[in-house]
Amino acid sequence: MKKILLLLSACVCLAACNKCKYTVNGTVGEGVSIGDSVYLQYIEEGRVYTLARDAVKNGVFSFTGENCEPRLCYIVSIINNRPRSKAELFLEPGDININIGDKHSTLAGTFLNTRLQEYNDSIFLIEQMFKTFYEKSKRKKLSVKGAEEADKGMKVLSIVRKDYLNRFLEKNIDNPLCSYILTNNYEYIDPKDGIEIISRMPQENKCDTTIRHIEHTFRNRILTAEGLCFTDFDAYSNDGKRVKLSDYVGKGKITVLNIWGSNGRNAQSDVAEFKALADTYKDKVEFVSFAIDKDTTAWNDAIKKYEMWWNNISDMQGWNSKALFSYGINSFPYNIIFDAYGTILHKGINVENVYSALDEALK
Repeated sequence: MKKILLLLSACVCLAACNKCKYTVNGTVGEGVSIGDSVYLQYIEEGRVYTLARDAVKNGVFSFTGENCEPRLCYIVSIINNRPRSKAELFLEPGDININIGDKHSTLAGTFLNTRLQEYNDSIFLIEQMFKTFYEKSKRKKLSVKGAEEADKGMKVLSIVRKDYLNRFLEKNIDNPLCSYILTNNYEYIDPKDGIEIISRMPQENKCDTTIRHIEHTFRNRILTAEGLCFTDFDAYSNDGKRVKLSDYVGKGKITVLNIWGSNGRNAQSDVAEFKALADTYKDKVEFVSFAIDKDTTAWNDAIKKYEMWWNNISDMQGWNSKALFSYGINSFPYNIIFDAYGTILHKGINVENVYSALDEALK
């Protein structure tokens, strides 16, 4: 009897282990060479953890192990302490097949990875089409009709992307893909749609710290939508004085608030574009630049270097700034136009379009 019980117990354990077992079979493209080490890793609380390592042999590699709950992971090749290529996948029970290409990787095999590949293929196609219209819009000597067609194409594709994201999130509302795609694409989602999606997510997902932050961002974007009165915030001027946004906005002049960072990759060109705008309308419009900075010295040095003569403010909190959060801003450069009374006329408008917006507002 004891032998039978032990045998049954062993069978149950074996079945449980097989239920959680995964196998990752991979092939490599130009991004990884034969003999390179390939790592299966995941990130948790900002730290990188390695689950397994293998060397590429005859263009292939593999990983096996046990993982009952899906986990977002990355396959990375590291040469001379530097990542050469990176591909993402969901580590879940079953056979996972991945081909790591130099620019585009493909996934197949398990439920979440098949869905992730479906998403990647669709977004890749939309982005390639958008890129074609964008490059066309930047051509020299482009006709008026050509410019209108390029602009219309980009607008249509932006709507297509937003619609696809909403449908994909609805389709995956009850699995980890919803949180993952939402986290990486909430900039493209209408705030009201985003709040509705989050409200129907499983409780454990909607209570995640990142998802809660995104939900608050959506709500703040609704509160600071075009047509509503501005939201005030505290900051410091570059000469150290405590100021508020209300010191500049709603004082009888149209105001342009520019979000930038002195350590941004394109800081010099971004400031040059905004400076040209400010120089053009300096007698009719109030200009304010808010810096996403933490280093006061670097900020002031940049103001001098770029000859930023207009109002410069910051709270030196970097991306943790309450000012940015209150307007739902997560990228820069970013511009907001307020009318003479403090009503938000435009949000997220690029410098090129600010000119026509100001001309219309100043009529």
